[in-house]
Amino acid sequence: MSHNRAEILTLLARRVNSFSEGYRQNIALLGEPCIGKTSLIKQLLESEDIKKGPIIPIYTETKIEPFEFCAKRFIKSALFQLIHSDPTMAQPNDAVVLIEDIRRQYPKTAETCQRVLRDIEKGKIDEAYSYMLDIPSAIYEESKKRCLLILDEFHNLENFTIKHSFGTLAKKIMIQKDTMFLLVSSKNTLAQRLLAEKLSLLFGNFEKIFMPPFDTGMSRSFLQDILRNMSMPQVYMDFISSFTGNKPFYMRVICDEIERAIFSGKVGRNDYQGLIEQAFTESVFKKNGVINNLFSSFFFRVSDGRFLSHSASVLIALSSENKKQHEITKSAKLQGRDCSRVLNSLVDMDIIARNGSLYRFRERLFAFWLKSVYMKRIMSFSIDESIEEQCFRKDVLGNLNAFMLEFEKELTSRIEDLFRLFKNDVIQLNGRRHKFLSFSSVRRLEKPLCGGASFMAASGKINWLFTLKKEPVIESDISDIIKEVKNKKNNARINRNIIIALSGINENAYLMAKEAGFWVWDIDSVNVLMDLYGKPHVY
Repeated sequence: MSHNRAEILTLLARRVNSFSEGYRQNIALLGEPCIGKTSLIKQLLESEDIKKGPIIPIYTETKIEPFEFCAKRFIKSALFQLIHSDPTMAQPNDAVVLIEDIRRQYPKTAETCQRVLRDIEKGKIDEAYSYMLDIPSAIYEESKKRCLLILDEFHNLENFTIKHSFGTLAKKIMIQKDTMFLLVSSKNTLAQRLLAEKLSLLFGNFEKIFMPPFDTGMSRSFLQDILRNMSMPQVYMDFISSFTGNKPFYMRVICDEIERAIFSGKVGRNDYQGLIEQAFTESVFKKNGVINNLFSSFFFRVSDGRFLSHSASVLIALSSENKKQHEITKSAKLQGRDCSRVLNSLVDMDIIARNGSLYRFRERLFAFWLKSVYMKRIMSFSIDESIEEQCFRKDVLGNLNAFMLEFEKELTSRIEDLFRLFKNDVIQLNGRRHKFLSFSSVRRLEKPLCGGASFMAASGKINWLFTLKKEPVIESDISDIIKEVKNKKNNARINRNIIIALSGINENAYLMAKEAGFWVWDIDSVNVLMDLYGKPHVY
């Protein structure tokens, strides 16, 4: 299926198979939270495309917890996989694998595991950590099978009370040439800094694979697969994917609640608005809801468990449509220096993003939870939660209705409306900062360029020409626009040319556009602007 990320799976399988033959290429798999990285790893390990015989996979998720818990999970995973790979050993009945089960045939591995546990009991955490990372090497020495060590959320290693967690890891990577390291992280900024500063190795370098969120086609395929037993109209599925940021984990939770509402008889099968309202209420609003619990736990960690912490104040201010630093500073009632420090920290943690002078949440659903769940509960004076629930349901329906209104508009009208929202804001797009003028008029040209739709936006004597094309942009399209611009110079001077290539642009056309000084936006660039100005994504 298209939502299985076939290209990334194929690449990972190829790297694992090469490793089984003695060629090692360590991998760093990076992507936003809840987009399916762990599910992809599971698919990889279950795939028939990898050679399972010569490889022993060891998977461990590193959490914010005492090191002892992580070490015991690591040992259980390693020993379970070792026993599973050896046909001469009896398979355990459950996940609890005792070290004594392997001592006779794998004495060094058993002793290394035992040493980890002894050092933890003695409080020698640094030594225990070092010996834990030696377990794959011991397994290879005794079984002659190479280990694929998968550390999920590896950036959390720095949260353990270990002096040189990444320094020790770097040494093991260089020494253990028969261990392939697959590091996974949902903190892109932090992970890339760690890879560049702590794990940039001459021997054992990492190939970085960036896993993007689902695109429109993948989200639609994913939702259609889950909801194949019902005929939900496309607009409702697109709302689910848009409102959840195209993240498969959230979409699956919402779909599970939709199916539960149908089977329980609470909502009719064809009452699509009611199903969406019920699903978001159960998962995002209810205290035992999966997404509510996830966001509550995350917000508690970020705010250090204090409602009045600076981080909490800044996030709450941003969720209330305060997008500029001076607006956030005023709303959060902080000093400018303190607010700047918190904003920079939240950007580094990949919780928010900065685009020039404007800030935005990376997760739209989290921003909605802060405003419509967390703050409503904090500010409520009633012991009857049904009042807050009714408000929440209205908020969900309000967002759904706004989305449906936008969905009914032509794409060209939505882009035209977007340009009318600019207010002389300095916005960073595609790595460059630009001032987006406050236009007094935006009009569609009668003669479209390159088979697309063209608009002229004016602010005083300054004119911007932007051309929208749904099909891929090619060299002849750029040539046509350049000719038209030269002709227009006699009538109205064009100060800025923008090409909106929703289906992409080929390399030669892109080079021509850059040489001519054009801005080129893809669909992701447009959706960043849609986020900043509170509009649903384009599809």
